Amino acid sequence: MAAHACGATIDAITFAAEPGKLFLPVNEAVDELKWPVARDEAGKIVLLNQLAVRPGTLRTLTDGTELVSTALLADAGAEVSPPDEGGTVRVGGWIRGFTLKIGVQRVVVSLKRQVLEGWQGERLVVQTHISSGRNGRTPAGEFHAGPFRTAMHYSSLFQNAPMPWSVQINGNIFIHGFTSVPDYPASHGCIRVPLTNGNPAKFFYEWVLSGTPVSVTKD
Repeated sequence: MAAHACGATIDAITFAAEPGKLFLPVNEAVDELKWPVARDEAGKIVLLNQLAVRPGTLRTLTDGTELVSTALLADAGAEVSPPDEGGTVRVGGWIRGFTLKIGVQRVVVSLKRQVLEGWQGERLVVQTHISSGRNGRTPAGEFHAGPFRTAMHYSSLFQNAPMPWSVQINGNIFIHGFTSVPDYPASHGCIRVPLTNGNPAKFFYEWVLSGTPVSVTKD
């Protein structure tokens, strides 16, 4: 009879900015591996299974949740298998360990609620309020992220307005950062995302893969 690995199956997080790397919340990893950690006065991890973690090493979600890569887990002493045919990775041993599942990214933008959600597998990776186009200028429909994306774009239609962390989804319609993002439609058609409170605009830009489905709904 074949042996079955113990531990949870966890949805991995991938980033367009770091191709080939897999991430997950550090708390989920250490809970499964039963590893000791040490934190500083701000609650940030500085020691991971006796491995010193320099400030700024760990990625974070927009709510401040610290993420750890499988590469860093390996540096700290975990066994990490290569992805199998189903795209899953085993981290740790058969008793103390877990399985990472590499799910598909998808993005949902609600024009009614003025909210953007980014999912990977069953995990909600990013959620933020947005400002879509006033007077219905943001079209609803099924789109994809890219192909054009840039850390700083300038509008060719509206007085060279700066559009940091821009991801094209449909012609001249971009998801991008902006300094003014009220919780109601206020743009010329693009989907504005805040640059403050965890900078979801930058996070989204670095997370979303080109070709990821983006569903813009009227719901």
